[in-house]
Amino acid sequence: MWRRAQTWFQTRSQFAKGTIVAGVFVVAGSVVAGVFQVVAAFIPVIWGDDKNDAQPTPSSSASVSSGPSSSAGTNPSPRPEETPPTQSPSPTAPASYQLVYDQQPISLGLDSDDRTVVDFDVPSTRRYSDAEWEALKTEAEETGAPMMPDLSYNNSIWGNVQLLNGRNAAELSTKDAPTTGEQCARHAQVGGFSQAQMWGTDGPPHLPVGTVLCIVTDKGNIVRAEVSRHVGTDPGDPPRQIEFKATMWSTT
Repeated sequence: MWRRAQTWFQTRSQFAKGTIVAGVFVVAGSVVAGVFQVVAAFIPVIWGDDKNDAQPTPSSSASVSSGPSSSAGTNPSPRPEETPPTQSPSPTAPASYQLVYDQQPISLGLDSDDRTVVDFDVPSTRRYSDAEWEALKTEAEETGAPMMPDLSYNNSIWGNVQLLNGRNAAELSTKDAPTTGEQCARHAQVGGFSQAQMWGTDGPPHLPVGTVLCIVTDKGNIVRAEVSRHVGTDPGDPPRQIEFKATMWSTT
């Protein structure tokens, strides 16, 4: 009886051991399978599930572009605008001289009581009495505007030719006289002519025939007035008339 019981317990004990061992193997297999499932789940994350991701990356030397990209739709970055070099201001352009009239005959007459004047800007001449002339001078002084005439001729004894205020003039001989507006203007600006006495006890008259006056008028025009003739010259008296051939240029 005791042997049977012992044999039965031994059989159950062996069966239990086998069951336990089998259980261990089952549990171990489940654990291993779980591990493989976890590893399999992370493989795409680590290695990537795209075939292109598995390709090796190009070397740094190949990835550097040797020039601007030619891909469609890609515009190169705009280059900053270059600032043009600063240019020094150009010098003032020289004046341009336009011929207004050429070799215009103009005469200044002499009367015992009157004064004859010429306005080259028009051109025109006019005779004033002493009273009219003094009124014209007073008006010019009050308004501050220059008188219209450029040259006046008066005094039957001495024959005074006078350049009016607001003008510049030069007296030149025939051989030294300029022929262009630019040259005449240059002489007039530094000439210093203001008046001349046509006759006197100190010698021959001033402004002989051939004398050239270069004048800058009050309006800025340039005049070349050449004395062409003295009319009615008596010994000891100034000429009753002085004739000029005048040329005028305007400046622009």
